[in-house]
Amino acid sequence: MEISEALRGRKTIRGFLEKAVPQSVIREILIDAHWAPSSSNQQPWHFHVVTGSALNALCEKIQEAHRLKQTSYDPSKGKTIPAEYVDRTKKLFKQIRPFISSMEGDNKSFIESGSFRFYGAPVVIFITMHASLPKSRYMDIGMAAQNLMLSAHGRGLGTCPIALTLYYADTINACLGIDAESQETLLCLALGHPDNEFPVNRFRSCRDDIDSFITWEGF
Repeated sequence: MEISEALRGRKTIRGFLEKAVPQSVIREILIDAHWAPSSSNQQPWHFHVVTGSALNALCEKIQEAHRLKQTSYDPSKGKTIPAEYVDRTKKLFKQIRPFISSMEGDNKSFIESGSFRFYGAPVVIFITMHASLPKSRYMDIGMAAQNLMLSAHGRGLGTCPIALTLYYADTINACLGIDAESQETLLCLALGHPDNEFPVNRFRSCRDDIDSFITWEGF
């Protein structure tokens, strides 16, 4: 697969087949992730791979925590980020809504409820980083995550990076035995075989005009 084809062909998957991903394949994907660049080659990432009964138990705990706390994500409230980013989020939800509406049942909170069960993926990978490292190392974690997603895509698998579940990082840490004093849980990625018949998987997010993101100097 050509690099540009992989970069532009990858998309977020929110519906997975009930089909296991072999541990050997996951290992190869994580090796690709591990080859990401990092500041001073510090390789600050750690991957926690969860599947089977451990994943089922984790989903139950997260959903229980959500029922108690009812935390929700709405960037339009509180004016915590600039309006242009709020507008892009609203645009995303507007564009994906018809795909969600086409599904059976009450799916008004599909994104939220799906996040707390990892969209039914058979594998979830949590990426943590030592808590003493500076926030500039978040860039390294992002590059490793991108490698991971592209590697999975190249193997015909799908991923969904999820941050919403981190509202319940304390629950995740407790279930997985992650020491919150030494490790910071930064991201989780759902991984599995895409269900190509699932309506929401037909959705693809758009991108704004690239010229609005570039400043040229000296050309």
